[in-house]
Amino acid sequence: MAITQLIAEHIIDTGDFESLTTEVVDTAKKMMLNSAAVSLAAAAQSDGQVITKFVQEMGGNGKCTIIGQGLRSSPGYASLANGLMVRLLDFDDEIIPLGIHPSCTVFPIVMALGEMGGSTGQDVIRAFVHGCNVTAKLSALTTDINPENGNPFLPNTNITPQVIGSTVAAGILLGLDSNQLEHAMTISADYIYDINRNPTGATSALISGQIAMQGIISGRLAQLGLSDNKNPHISLDQIINCAADVSETELLNNYLNSDCHINKPGVTLKLYPCNSASHSVIDAALQIVQLHRIEAPQIKKVHVSITQDAMTKMAYSSPVSASEARSSTGYITAIALLHGHPLIDFFSDSALEDSEVRLFMDRIAVEATEKPSSLAPYPSTISIELENGQEIYQTTEFARGQPQLPLEDEELDAKFLYCSRYILPPDHIEEAIDSFRGLENIANITGMASVLGG
Repeated sequence: MAITQLIAEHIIDTGDFESLTTEVVDTAKKMMLNSAAVSLAAAAQSDGQVITKFVQEMGGNGKCTIIGQGLRSSPGYASLANGLMVRLLDFDDEIIPLGIHPSCTVFPIVMALGEMGGSTGQDVIRAFVHGCNVTAKLSALTTDINPENGNPFLPNTNITPQVIGSTVAAGILLGLDSNQLEHAMTISADYIYDINRNPTGATSALISGQIAMQGIISGRLAQLGLSDNKNPHISLDQIINCAADVSETELLNNYLNSDCHINKPGVTLKLYPCNSASHSVIDAALQIVQLHRIEAPQIKKVHVSITQDAMTKMAYSSPVSASEARSSTGYITAIALLHGHPLIDFFSDSALEDSEVRLFMDRIAVEATEKPSSLAPYPSTISIELENGQEIYQTTEFARGQPQLPLEDEELDAKFLYCSRYILPPDHIEEAIDSFRGLENIANITGMASVLGG
């Protein structure tokens, strides 16, 4: 049996809302609230405005909200724009052990199609959960079968699982049957298979938007009856880019019947708008300043110890752009020690010109000497030598927002307020938060989606 057939039949036969646990539903609602928040923040960025201008030029039927822009477009183009904005600031969720950002390619789809079709909140949650879960499980399958090809730190190994997951989400809200859903997945797999790049910044975010858009295109074309490619039995090798002498049925049954991956291993909701490999460093820096009440003039030298994986992901020792700054351990450490909680404005081209930060970075040395564990992929230690000769240090295993230290509801609400304060009026902010918190009780999400337009 083909991998696409297994997924399609599993989703259609057993994937109703009632099959979802309370814990999974709660996590999904938090992921969607978080995605809406970071999209609203990105709407104020120049790249968010560029994609909106492009979508305006392309036209559309105007039924689907472009978040934070006060505009509507077709579901495909709305997903393109919103997918870019979810991912743009590196503030979206992540399943760290798999190296994937599930919401950026699924949330735009469920909001666009849900708004266009007047879907219930339960249907939106169901589509979102299964889209994210298929993405995660195929990514996990890649890693387990062939760790080298499936290493989440290598470029693009998770592109195809994301496309399949986005298509599943679209297919659910379009009401596809199992045959149509299988066909939609084959269209998507053929479309974007084997992209061989490692983009960053706005280009990386654009790919997320393209994947979301392709999920809708594939689902709708299958629904309309696009001619079958006569080779619907997409193999395990084609889906996850590896060669393994394994039983597709056995492996997929094991994965499809296992716990939902957004709860196990669990999703990280970021507290800081930068690479997740740096978040334990930030927490360590904030803790050391708070505990010892030190100020920048007292600091002579700083030594930061991180893992080799973190060193690989945080590759920019002297960033020259906002996207590079989000993956620069030295820059992020300097910001945290000088200014406290890193804010969006610190990751801008103008902020990089701050001479105080640049000079302070010269005091910081970074080494890959920490050892990761299965539970703590990015532990870090900060050691500080003060001008008076005193040495202090702080070790952090888990960052706030990781599954081991999840954000409280109040912290997530505060993030939404911070991201949306210049885009939405206060009553709309409160309405949006309440809508996501009670999403399963909403009979038609059209109104809540419209509120996000600003």
